[in-house]
Amino acid sequence: MSEIRYSIKIASERSGVSSHLIRMWEKRYGALSPDRTETNRRLYSDENVERLSMLHTCTQAGHRIGNVATLPTDMLCQLSQESTANPKPSRAKDAPGALSVAAQSLPPEVVESFKAVENMDAEALQRSLDKASIELGYQGMLTKLIVPLMQNIGRLWCEGELTGAYEHFASSALRTYLLGQVQSYAISRSSPTIITVTPAGQLHEFGAVITAAAAGSAGWYVVHLGSSLPAAEIAGAAIRSEARLVALSLVHPPDDPDLPAQLRMLRRLLPSRVGIVAGGRACESYQKELAEIQAQVVGDIDGLYKILSANRRHRLADEIDRVKTSLGT
Repeated sequence: MSEIRYSIKIASERSGVSSHLIRMWEKRYGALSPDRTETNRRLYSDENVERLSMLHTCTQAGHRIGNVATLPTDMLCQLSQESTANPKPSRAKDAPGALSVAAQSLPPEVVESFKAVENMDAEALQRSLDKASIELGYQGMLTKLIVPLMQNIGRLWCEGELTGAYEHFASSALRTYLLGQVQSYAISRSSPTIITVTPAGQLHEFGAVITAAAAGSAGWYVVHLGSSLPAAEIAGAAIRSEARLVALSLVHPPDDPDLPAQLRMLRRLLPSRVGIVAGGRACESYQKELAEIQAQVVGDIDGLYKILSANRRHRLADEIDRVKTSLGT
């Protein structure tokens, strides 16, 4: 009789470890190696789930995931039992200090925002962003403040130094701020239109939010669709809004077996005049498919601004040609 295997969703529910964190512990720390189906879906054994539960107990008790991820099962079991019998205060901060310590190694303009997140003070965070926008310019604020801020908050969360509440607070507050900025630009509907979205299965929206913010500041009319939208709906929105570009954020998961088909479908459904831009750390995992659909892959915000600028120039050239044709010149 074959051993029962579980999906990552069930493994998450049984172990108490989020699906995102399971994938991160596997990829970054080699915590375990689940089996895979022919379509590359993870399958977890009872032993895998038990190991995840023990890792969860140890990290909640204050042990760094990097120190316990590859421990032999018997040692991990002993440490887990000791952690349960003699619980210590968790290093994952609800206690102040983790963000402040991390900020010491970052540029001064980031420190103020770190403190605002640590205090969960949305108004203070907005003031620090407004100040940075004036001192660094809008593009500088995105590249020198918001990106390193979120990268370091995410790192601290993965390492167990920070609870997920801080990451959720920062993401929510920054999303509200950035999309509010986009709306405040009052871009003309006659400006080139960009769709910002994550495709089906990609749940991390923040990269799409940053893209929307950059595009709005560059004079594009932004249609932000949020996260995890099927290809047919993305294409429909692009056609109805007469979009010039569709910008996809690919962050997590990096191994979704359904995403390649979604990307190909999106290209088939979009008019040839509509370009596709893709960014995010998971792009590397989908290089073949992105090349196949002729997507422009963006490595950073500066690269995104260059693509936005180039596409505006192309649109202007197309408009000039269209006018000349209509005038018979």
